[in-house]
Amino acid sequence: MARPVGIDLGTTYSALAICDEQGRPAIVRNREGQSITPSVVAFENGQFLVGDSAKELLAAGETNIALLFKRQMGNPDFKLELGGKTFTAIDLSALVLGKLKADAQDALGIPLSEAIITVPAYFDNARRQATVEAGRRAGLKVLRTVNEPTAAALAFGFGSKTQIQTVLVYDLGGGTFDVTLVRLAPDAIDVIGSEGDAELGGKDWDDRLIAYLAQEFESEFGCSPASDLAANNDLRARCEKAKYQLTSNQQTQVTVAYAGNRGSYTITRETFERLTQDLVDRCLNLAEQTLTDAKLAWTDLDGVVLVGGSTRMPMIGKSIEVRSGRSPLRNINPDEAVALGAAIQTWVDDAAARPTFALGGTVKKVTDVTPHSLGMVAINHDRSRFINSIIIPKNRPIPRQESQPYTIYTHAHAPNITEIYMLQGEAERPLDCMILGRYVFSGIRPEAGGSTVIDIQYAYDISGIVKVSAMQRDTGQQLNLEILPLPDDLSWLDQPPANRVTKMVPHLKVIMAFDVSGSMSGRPIKEARRAASGLISRLDLAHVSVGLIAFSDDARLKCDLCQNARQLESALQNIKVGETGGGNSSHPFTLAHGELQGDEPRFLIVLTDGVWSDQPAAIKAAKHLQSCGVETIAIGFGGADSEFLRQIASSSENALFTDLSKLHESFCNIAQVMTQAHSGLAESAGSKRASSGRIKWFG
Repeated sequence: MARPVGIDLGTTYSALAICDEQGRPAIVRNREGQSITPSVVAFENGQFLVGDSAKELLAAGETNIALLFKRQMGNPDFKLELGGKTFTAIDLSALVLGKLKADAQDALGIPLSEAIITVPAYFDNARRQATVEAGRRAGLKVLRTVNEPTAAALAFGFGSKTQIQTVLVYDLGGGTFDVTLVRLAPDAIDVIGSEGDAELGGKDWDDRLIAYLAQEFESEFGCSPASDLAANNDLRARCEKAKYQLTSNQQTQVTVAYAGNRGSYTITRETFERLTQDLVDRCLNLAEQTLTDAKLAWTDLDGVVLVGGSTRMPMIGKSIEVRSGRSPLRNINPDEAVALGAAIQTWVDDAAARPTFALGGTVKKVTDVTPHSLGMVAINHDRSRFINSIIIPKNRPIPRQESQPYTIYTHAHAPNITEIYMLQGEAERPLDCMILGRYVFSGIRPEAGGSTVIDIQYAYDISGIVKVSAMQRDTGQQLNLEILPLPDDLSWLDQPPANRVTKMVPHLKVIMAFDVSGSMSGRPIKEARRAASGLISRLDLAHVSVGLIAFSDDARLKCDLCQNARQLESALQNIKVGETGGGNSSHPFTLAHGELQGDEPRFLIVLTDGVWSDQPAAIKAAKHLQSCGVETIAIGFGGADSEFLRQIASSSENALFTDLSKLHESFCNIAQVMTQAHSGLAESAGSKRASSGRIKWFG
């Protein structure tokens, strides 16, 4: 019976593994008897060669060879002529996958049609989709992709019944680097967060040796082998061999031949480490960032797991030991761990159909995270520039989906469409992110008010691939979606929006102010954070800026007005009870007044659970804020004073007393009504009448 396999499609080497009937994973060796297959394609004597035979031609200095093409996955501009044919990175990867599949079928004696293929954790959407397409062209149904460090963690934790451990998976392959923080439990593997660089790997260490030896050769003979493709391929093969030799030896000899000249050079491990120290530092900096984001230190780790052939270089283990204070863990084969983990994942995914199955007695549930933040091009609050409005922050569990409202104008006698530029990345400037494409929604019914609300569903599936859909709120109908190629000229993203958008939806400014006095300890502050998160996720961040204030005996701005869900979520988690004192002698209105300037619709949402010390001063400041056109909503629970809430709110409808268990529902309702009202305000964008209009929150 055919079974799915796990495949590590690597930059320099690839491998395939399968689980037996008891769920034990094993590498399937290729026809050459090797556990790993070079990711190299060559053309010779009218035929294409893949793997070891192709790499032998590289070592012989042949030029009709393709290698390192994994770095070009997802790049539509990459084309390579080989044997009179034009290949993309997907085509070349499909040839490697095809060899792995054919060799495994011969070895196992069964047909193979399904696979889980691993990808670097930091692969973006285009690269992940390209990997799935390569599998399809190789005749494989790709069940899903799995991040390489997650697969390695599965292999590392296979059969483990130990107590909870926090480990850092340090995955340095031939062309990519990932560092992933993982929590291992007897019955689960949870990814906490990851960082990486899709263009950092063993190849870069090879390149440093190549450049160094080419310079030495040129100094001696006046010509450089790097300028000739055949000579450069020969030099690359020799440098890769030298790198391996320096793993166990303190020095090695490299012979370089070109243009009738022949030079011999001694390379010491010390020289090699000096040439590549900045590459080691780049890896360590990404590891440090991962720990910092998770609010952990090296001393909080139970160990560092080394994965990928390039971690065999002594400088890698040594640098980890210096930073962490302990030797890295080396109890898995760094070349095979990822493929083995992918095979285990096939078995885990099938566990529902095998109720008695257990890995070492326990089914390992695996939870991975979003590889990059997912956002959209939006206009900032003062309409001076385009920004990346993040909808789903990175390092959130997948699969994950978020719904965001989007307010647009409609026309009775013209096609009604909305065009969204989707972004992957954390940078605020859109051109510093990966632009996934133009997502165009059509089939929007015109509304009498001149504008409508579109609820857009953003999602990362189990493979970390982006899915987008939309529904018109007024009609409840799903909209048609077409993903169009990006225009050649995207320079407008660095220009003022007014140059491109003539009629803009009004921009809302919203500040949430949280009472952080001592009575908010425990469940109240947790529910407040959850409620605020629900409100943020339901606001149209393309046209709404949100800020956060914490107050008690003092008032503190925790987050400037922004349209970045990741930044807001981070600030929410950093709001602490007692950070501005344990009493209630202050209020948020004066601080909010300084932030909520302008003629746009502006709102202050105040949450409190107790009686304030100086109520007259707070009421006076609240009335002044409202006289400047800021709508104030006061929400109380617990020991809050209902009459006081009415006096600081803009109207009686804006004074809400609720139960703690209904706080999240109340905030979500406010967001929904605010979005609907925002749509109604679109006709008078920027007018003072719009900014001072009252909103009825309930009934």
